[in-house]
Amino acid sequence: MSKFFKLLFVGGVMSCMTSAFAQDGDNSFFDETGDISEEVATNLPTSGPKEGLEPIELLNPRADDIYWQKVVYRTVDLREKMNYPFYYPEESSDNRQSLFSLMFRLIQDGKIKVYEYLDSREIFNDEHLVEFKDLLEKYELIFTVQADSITNDSVYVVDESDIPNRDVIKFYVKEVWYFDKITSTFNVRIIGFCPIMVRETDLGIQKYPMFWIPFEKLRPFLSQTEVLITDKNNGARPSFDDLFIKRRFSSYIYRESNVQNRNLLEYNTTAEDVRREQARVKTLLINYENDLWEY
Repeated sequence: MSKFFKLLFVGGVMSCMTSAFAQDGDNSFFDETGDISEEVATNLPTSGPKEGLEPIELLNPRADDIYWQKVVYRTVDLREKMNYPFYYPEESSDNRQSLFSLMFRLIQDGKIKVYEYLDSREIFNDEHLVEFKDLLEKYELIFTVQADSITNDSVYVVDESDIPNRDVIKFYVKEVWYFDKITSTFNVRIIGFCPIMVRETDLGIQKYPMFWIPFEKLRPFLSQTEVLITDKNNGARPSFDDLFIKRRFSSYIYRESNVQNRNLLEYNTTAEDVRREQARVKTLLINYENDLWEY
């Protein structure tokens, strides 16, 4: 008799749980009657809604507390397998979009400012702002002009298929490695991104650094955009912010801060010399942290 009541209790609990899940339309392909729901999403929920999710908070050290720092510039090649999550999908789908597509829409909507790419320097002020219209015209992107229903201002609209995702295959990343003497920690902070458009012209393949976008201004949106990082588990979806903070991307150094403000190609004549210099800079960063705790 006791066994019967145990089975009855378990069955009741399972029934309640099934009913609770069935009432939540976002968690099932079926409605309360058991039929296919007309309002169901095209996929199951993964890591939960990211709307309103704040980025991981980082400590901002005082200038007087920075005992040592080194500015490093990297190239992130989206054709490398580890960087696929930043490039795909080429057109937004399944609650996912590429990193450049996210940037592009934020600029179009006026949610974030971008700044002119200058050779060997970055200036993030109003004098060097890049307007969305100028960006469209400079890179000959297809767009239509509509009037805002409230303000009657001109609105520049670009279809999803006309965003040049396929042409943006690289990014420049500026970062600062530093030692904070107050917390006795060796950290790295990304300062900004620069998407690089690569196109084939009559002169051959040309590379166009488009603009600089400050990382900290972008982070609130990165933290709310999920990424598919593996084919083995489609439910494992961190955010773009997670990938950058945890440094889950592949890159190579093309420049470091130096007195003459030159990149590696300007003072290295062969590919072997460039690789040797990249290794030197990388070793410098590793050794500095190791030497802090040697004695």
